[in-house]
Amino acid sequence: MIILIATLAVPAILLPVLASFDWFPRRLSSIVSIVALLISLVELPFILLNGPHGIWYYPTNLVSFDGIAFAFSVTVITVSTMAAVGSLGIMKDETNSAIYFSLILLTTLGMILVSSSTDLIFLLVSWELMTVPTFVLVAMKRKDKRSSEAAMKYFLAAALSAALILFGLSFAYGLTGSTSFSAIASSFASNAHSNPLVYLLTAALLFSGFAVKMAIVPFHFWLPDTLEGAFPQVSAILAAGSKKAGFAAAIRITLALLLVSRFTSYSLSWQVALAVAAAVTITWGNIAALTQKSISRMLAYSSIAQAGYIMIGLAVQGTEGAALGLIGIFLQVLFHGVMKGSAFISLTNIGDSMEDLSGLYRKAPFTAVGLAVSLFSLAGLPPLNGFWGKLYLFLGAVQGSFWWLAAVALANSAIALAYYSYLAKKMFFDEPSTESRKERIEVIAVLAFSTAFIVITGFYPGPIISTFAHLGGLP
Repeated sequence: MIILIATLAVPAILLPVLASFDWFPRRLSSIVSIVALLISLVELPFILLNGPHGIWYYPTNLVSFDGIAFAFSVTVITVSTMAAVGSLGIMKDETNSAIYFSLILLTTLGMILVSSSTDLIFLLVSWELMTVPTFVLVAMKRKDKRSSEAAMKYFLAAALSAALILFGLSFAYGLTGSTSFSAIASSFASNAHSNPLVYLLTAALLFSGFAVKMAIVPFHFWLPDTLEGAFPQVSAILAAGSKKAGFAAAIRITLALLLVSRFTSYSLSWQVALAVAAAVTITWGNIAALTQKSISRMLAYSSIAQAGYIMIGLAVQGTEGAALGLIGIFLQVLFHGVMKGSAFISLTNIGDSMEDLSGLYRKAPFTAVGLAVSLFSLAGLPPLNGFWGKLYLFLGAVQGSFWWLAAVALANSAIALAYYSYLAKKMFFDEPSTESRKERIEVIAVLAFSTAFIVITGFYPGPIISTFAHLGGLP
C-alpha cells in the first residue's frame, strides 16, 4: 500500500511546485493527475491479493486493506477520475489548475485511507486528509459568491464532524485504553453489559461524526448549499466520493463495535435506531427534492435520500438479512458513485436552472441521453444497475424483519421516479428555451463511460455481485 500512497501523494506534492515555473506546461497537471488515478486503480487488486508484503506493505495495526477497503477504494478512485477528466475544459485556462488537480489527488488518498483504517487516531488523521482539500475545492469557483458561502458552511459541518469523532475517540480510549478497533471491540464484548449507557454513547458519538459526512438526517444541512456553490465536478467528488468513505468508516464501527453487543437492557436496539434514521433520511431527501428549482439542489437532496438507502444495509447487520445488506451496500456505493458523479458532471454542459433542461435533447443530445440514463438508474428502474443495489437492500430489510423499512423505501422510490421523470420530460419533450449549447468533449467522454457502465452492469450484474459477496466473506 506504500506504493499506492506514493502514486497519489508524490504528484500531488510536486505538481503545485513544478507549476510555479514558467517552463512547466499548465495542461500537464491534469494529464499527470488522471494517469496517477488510473495507475492507483490498477494497483488495488495487487494490494488486496498480496497483502502487507513487499512494495505493498502497510502497518496492519493501522490499516487493513480488506474487501471493504477494496470496494470503497474502487468507487472513490473511479469517481475522482471521472471528476478529473470532466475538469479538463474548465481548468484549461485557470492559473490554479495544478493546485486543483493536486487537491483531487490528496482527497482521494484520504478517502482510501479512511476506508481502510482500523485505528481511531489514524482514522481521524485520514478523515482530515480527505476533508481539508475539499474546503479549497469548494471555494475555487471564485466568480460565484455562493462558492465562498458553500465553503464556509461545509467547513462548519466538517468541524462538527471532527469534533464528534474526537469526542467519541476520547470516550473509547478512556474506556478501553486503546484506539485499535479490535481492542475496542474486545472491550465492548467483555464490558458493555456492565455499563451499557457509556458504551452506547461512545458508539453513538462516533457514528454521528460519520453521519455528518454521510449527510444522514438531521446532519444533512450542509450538503445542498455546498453542492450548489461548487463546481459540478467537485460536487461529484463530495456527493459520490467522500460520502462513500464516510459509509466505509461507519461499516467498520458497526461491525467492530455495535455487533458485539445489542445493548439488550434497552428496549430500543441500535438496529431500530438506524432503521428509523434510514427511513427519515430517505423520506426527507425525496420530499425535499420535489420542491427544488435548482438541478444541483435536487441532486443534492436525492443524494441524501440515497444515503438513507445505503443505511438500510447498516441497519440489518446482526440480523438474518446481514449478508444481503452488505452486498447491497457494496453495490449501491459503486453504482450510485458512478450514477451521481455523471449526473453532476453533466451540469457542466447544461447549467443549473430547470429552464436549462428544456429541450436539452435538441440542443445537446449526448448530454441529455447520458443524464437520463443516470437519473433512471438512480430511480432504480430495471434493467439499469441502480435496480440491483436497491433490490439487495430491500431483500436484506425483509429478511432481517424490517419489512416496514422496505415498504417505506419502496414507496419513496416511486416519489423519486416522479421528479426524475419530470427532468426527463423537460429534456425530451419541452421546447428549447435557450440557444443550442456546445457540448464539452471531456464531459461527453465521462457520460459515455457512465452510460456504458450503467447499462452493462445492469444487464450482467452477476460478476460484480459474486465479487462483492466474496470480498465480504459471504457464501
